[in-house]
Amino acid sequence: MSRVLECGTLEKEILTKVKKELRSNIPTLAIISFNDSKYSDLLIDKCLDLGIYFKHYKLYNTETLEVISLIDELNKAEKIDGILLVEPIPKKINKYACYEKININKDVDGVNPLNHYYLSINKPKLINSTVLAVIKILEFYKVSLNGMNITVIGRSYNISKPLVNYLINLNSTVTICHSKTKDLVNTLSCSDIVISVTGVNNLFRSSDLKDSSIVIDVGLGDVLIDSDNVSYTPKIKGVGIISIATLLENLVTSCKILKEKL
Repeated sequence: MSRVLECGTLEKEILTKVKKELRSNIPTLAIISFNDSKYSDLLIDKCLDLGIYFKHYKLYNTETLEVISLIDELNKAEKIDGILLVEPIPKKINKYACYEKININKDVDGVNPLNHYYLSINKPKLINSTVLAVIKILEFYKVSLNGMNITVIGRSYNISKPLVNYLINLNSTVTICHSKTKDLVNTLSCSDIVISVTGVNNLFRSSDLKDSSIVIDVGLGDVLIDSDNVSYTPKIKGVGIISIATLLENLVTSCKILKEKL
């Protein structure tokens, strides 16, 4: 029988830990967005619920140098503990140049190349919140990753690539698929776990997968559930709510790191 991997209980667990940490220190998050964003709205709502301070910078018709200038200011600001660039970022902005400028200790979404490097050598500091969400969901359901055959669909800089490094560090055997992969279904049929990060609606079907496999649908609609042979995260209140919770967990961590450096 198929099973929905409900994420609400895990979200409460993570946010309860965050709330306990807030008793000793309340951090401030700088949110930089370029468009109206449901993610930003949900994140701000959660900050308001928990009493976390935030500053929201909405940038329209801006250029790369303006974004970098703002990041430089936020890096220097003692009262700012975390900096987040919200996707999507306009194509005319060099997002990688912006990522490089974020102080690695304020990099709450783990996008600075140095944070990617530390993860790759298994000495992580701050890790992308969605990567953490995927791992925490699997841990919550007591899925051992040691020796598992895992397919990651997508090759994004922010999520897919650091996720692959994290899974390898946990002794998983990882296959990466993307738009140029030949015979995707054949690869999926051999996988214990499929993690899809494409945002392509109904990219594959659960009936393509082997029995008792697990689907982590980061794209929120990548898989069409047409059989009862898999366990899977839901489109609504799935990976997304855990990603917000882990980002706030990262914010608490960044605040601690910064305090230790004073």
